[in-house]
Amino acid sequence: MRFRVFIANLLFIVCCMPEWIKFNIFIFEAQHMQFYILKKIIKNNENSGYGKKYKFSEIINYNDWKKNVPVISYEDIAPYVYPNGEFLTQNKIKLYEPTSGSSGLQKLIPYTEELRKEFQKGIKVWIFDLYLKNPELLFYKSYWSISPKTKTESTKNSKIGFEKDEEYFSEIEQKFLKIIMIQPDIDGDYITKTKEELLKEKNNLGLISIWSPTFLDSVLDNKKIEFKNLKIISCWADAASKVYAQKLQYKYPHTIIQPKGLLSTEGITSFPLSKKGCVISYRSHFYEFVDSNGKVFLLNNLQKGKLYTVILTTSGGLYRYNTHDIIKVTGFYKTIPIVEFIGRDNNVSDFFGEKISEEFVNKIFLDIFKSKQNFAVLSFNQDKYTLYVDGNCSSKVLESFLLKNYHYKNCRELGQLKHCTVIKVSDGLNKYKNYYLSAGMKLGDIKIKALDNKVCDIFNL
Repeated sequence: MRFRVFIANLLFIVCCMPEWIKFNIFIFEAQHMQFYILKKIIKNNENSGYGKKYKFSEIINYNDWKKNVPVISYEDIAPYVYPNGEFLTQNKIKLYEPTSGSSGLQKLIPYTEELRKEFQKGIKVWIFDLYLKNPELLFYKSYWSISPKTKTESTKNSKIGFEKDEEYFSEIEQKFLKIIMIQPDIDGDYITKTKEELLKEKNNLGLISIWSPTFLDSVLDNKKIEFKNLKIISCWADAASKVYAQKLQYKYPHTIIQPKGLLSTEGITSFPLSKKGCVISYRSHFYEFVDSNGKVFLLNNLQKGKLYTVILTTSGGLYRYNTHDIIKVTGFYKTIPIVEFIGRDNNVSDFFGEKISEEFVNKIFLDIFKSKQNFAVLSFNQDKYTLYVDGNCSSKVLESFLLKNYHYKNCRELGQLKHCTVIKVSDGLNKYKNYYLSAGMKLGDIKIKALDNKVCDIFNL
């Protein structure tokens, strides 16, 4: 069996190699590649309803693009998406992939063959680099989960949702993946069947690729399993997930925890390169970046240490789409920015002008807790902010950090806000997940937010 797995892995990464070569060949012409991608998307969609509305055919250069096409959020295009997504793109829509917004409401993202190829221009570079730097992975199986499996729905017009993660790849590549990947049956209890498969194959696993670092503990009932040959766990490791990734590292000290990069249903922003960090996937989509002053930058204008919100234009019918994802440029790989996901710019609590952002709260948690708490979420509660925590923290310490925010301090001095409080909770992580599951969200879409004003409802307080 080990030889069969080796051959399948080898053939699969050979399929990935061309994208890795192209990534490195064009790396010094990244901005020219970006303009090429934009022109191609404009040309291919100029006769769509959206293209006609915003006069794609009259766009000659980037300045025309900025002038003609507005920056939008999902709510702006929701009426056009389903079931009439053809208004957005001339490309054939294969299916609609569901995801959830910060409100918990479901969003449907048009998925085209062209969009699939754009994802692959990042994902395949990551995979080839991963195996190139860790060749021992060739001898072992992998467990991948982009999100928990759910049965697909079909309507007269279209299919909703991928049935299996390997559908992101070509039919030939899927044949190799069937040998490489551990694939729990989607019928019945997915979590239970995933646990059974992981335990059965625990000595044959070299790579686990999941979304949240908390997922593995959820599947394994918070127990440490001895994965004899597990080399890499790829998962979220930035922003609110950082502390949970650190806890996972403590549990599996001999396994590399590799940050996942910034990949969403809408598109791919960054992917990891071994020991370098997560780089912008410059050959995938067209990217624009907005700073805190609202100024728009292109890829070649980004500066180390600066924060930007990511704007995507893809072949799936999203044009100047505001992801609300904030990244920080931490360095450069040759000409390509290395970035870290910081949080979301639309998760700001502002009842009295205090302007408490998720980014700010994430920094507080890292300073206070390091990695020594299981669950912590800050929430506005009537006339004050309350920390719900499965761990130890005094309200005095928390208040001292909150007061570093000028707007919060001003509201406290004006008497608009009272001194913060801390409430200890038990089993907070599971209660948080179960609340959003009951609200209709998929497990893979539930992200533990450092700032969440629904926490009072979660704990019935």
